[in-house]
Amino acid sequence: MHKRINQYFFWLALLMPWGSVSAQAGEELTFSLKSAQEYALANSFQSRSAKLEVEKSERKVKETIGTGLPQVNASASYQNFLELPVQVIPAESFGGPPGEFVEVVFGVEQQMGFDATASQLIFDGSYFVGLQAAKVYKELAENDLSRSELDVSNLVLQTYVSVLIAESSAEVQKRIYKNLETNFDEAVARFDEGFLSQEDKDQVELLFINARNAYQQADRQVPIARAQLKYVLGVPMQNTIQLTDSLFPILEGLPGEEFLKSDYDITNHIDYKIASTQLEASSLLMKQQKSNYLPKLNAFFTYQENSFSNEFNFFSGAEWFPTQLLGLNLSLPIFSGFSRHNQVQQAKIEMEQVDLNRQALEQQLKINVDKAKSDYLFALQQFENRKENWELAQRIYRNTEIKYREGLSGSTELTQTNNQRDESYANYVQAAFQLINAKAELNQALNIR
Repeated sequence: MHKRINQYFFWLALLMPWGSVSAQAGEELTFSLKSAQEYALANSFQSRSAKLEVEKSERKVKETIGTGLPQVNASASYQNFLELPVQVIPAESFGGPPGEFVEVVFGVEQQMGFDATASQLIFDGSYFVGLQAAKVYKELAENDLSRSELDVSNLVLQTYVSVLIAESSAEVQKRIYKNLETNFDEAVARFDEGFLSQEDKDQVELLFINARNAYQQADRQVPIARAQLKYVLGVPMQNTIQLTDSLFPILEGLPGEEFLKSDYDITNHIDYKIASTQLEASSLLMKQQKSNYLPKLNAFFTYQENSFSNEFNFFSGAEWFPTQLLGLNLSLPIFSGFSRHNQVQQAKIEMEQVDLNRQALEQQLKINVDKAKSDYLFALQQFENRKENWELAQRIYRNTEIKYREGLSGSTELTQTNNQRDESYANYVQAAFQLINAKAELNQALNIR
């Protein structure tokens, strides 16, 4: 999932300049995490594409059904012989001398006709297999939609929390920056009064500059994270979004270790269902190849009318001559040089391959569940540890800062505790990202949203 997020960042980097120039003010949308997931299921590009695929599969079923319904076709023709063909016949047929030939012209210069043919499939084994295959195709599309919804829901979880983390980071870095700005102003005043050395003043100034840079960088990440979330949700870039859920309730509301002890049936996983449906499709392919051994029977009826004249008067008194034809077409496959036999054997081998892949997938899904549970438990424990470290680092820095202002500690100690605080916060943010990513991977492994 994290690779997918990186891809979204790449596209957003391309889209952002365009949006900043041409986008106009749009509506404001408010989302909780749950409502954001629901919105994305209806509006994200990925979900909409998957739904169109389902709709296309429904049309495919209707198309296949239609091939077994009566088929009616009509055609019309008009011919104008600019020069009629000449035939040569023995002259003695008309009382002429034997051995000589007479040139004659048969037919008229112009003719017009139309015909209509209706046909009906009576029996074709491949048609009935095709009906089943079309329904399986629809089932595959619906399974892909379910998997797409799972992906989208977890991607929204990651991007939604990414925005909250970016905003929280900007707020924390702003507090640190403002705090060090105050310390720097005090350091300048103490230096001007001769109570602080140049080195100590420079150390505080360096801390202040670094904090200001960190805040500016964190603040720039907020609109990027928001744009990323809008892209995932399918929200137009000109619209604004407001998030109602807070970071800590989401993180603290994640399930604990007890949740990981529950058993999970792999056969309920959407990927396993897709593999099973693919196995069913390969079985139908083998049936279709076998159906080539069966005869095919079609019935047809044709009605024709033709008119002949030396002038174009077909619609003003010309005589029309009707013809009607009713018949059956029977096709009997007898011998194909063993090609049909080998096609059936290929389909059989392919079905065995699909079944083997399904078995391998079942084992891989079990491994994924165990790994996802282990990774999530580690991420959960690491988050708790780094959260404690961050809180401890803040207390240490505050105590050191008090001592510094009272003249009981120097700028070196203040710098060390500030660096320790910055490192602890960076680790804390990283742990929050890792925890959310681990939860998304666990959702994927357990097929839950």
